[in-house]
Amino acid sequence: MCPEIISKLFKEVMKMNVFTFLAPFYNMILFGVHKRQGKELLDRLYPLKGKKVLDLGGGTGKFAAQMSSVGADVWVLDASPQMLKRASRILPYDRIILGDAISLPFSDNTFDIITLVDVFHHIRNQEGTLIECYRVLRPGGSLCFLEFSPERLSIRILAVAERFFGEPSLFLSPEELTELLKKAGFIEINTEYILADEYVTKVKKPVNSFQRS
Repeated sequence: MCPEIISKLFKEVMKMNVFTFLAPFYNMILFGVHKRQGKELLDRLYPLKGKKVLDLGGGTGKFAAQMSSVGADVWVLDASPQMLKRASRILPYDRIILGDAISLPFSDNTFDIITLVDVFHHIRNQEGTLIECYRVLRPGGSLCFLEFSPERLSIRILAVAERFFGEPSLFLSPEELTELLKKAGFIEINTEYILADEYVTKVKKPVNSFQRS
């Protein structure tokens, strides 16, 4: 194989991440987990009917579809074309956006709710992402995370494995996440564990808020 072809192949591989390879099997592998997590989150986000929701890092669209089924108008933004290809099979095409969490392609004060389900630790610029979430949330809107605590040995082992595949794996404890959220301007921060290593944090953008530059 000539050097030029090898060089092109290497560049293409470097563009990929773990989700490029997981996309075809993602829903099948995590079917039970997604079903359980969806129920936990729907209970905490009720009522969703008529709400405009951004599922940030929504991947294959499984949770977005669950929210849509109870009346929410849901948009999915993800950085993986392979994951969004699966989302396009269950969601309207105009609700699927290929993009970056650090530069959301939406106007200020657009969404009632933003969800980040098992995704925040995959984001390298977490502070910048929270600033963007604050910007596109409407005053009084909610931001909801489902995350895993690095205080558990199982999650620390998972982080090592993910980093092997090029993921940042920036898992935060609830206390660390709370500090970032306060710094970004969010209020009414509420966290509860739903499993020994898995927690949900829900916060609000103040009603009398200002947009950050």
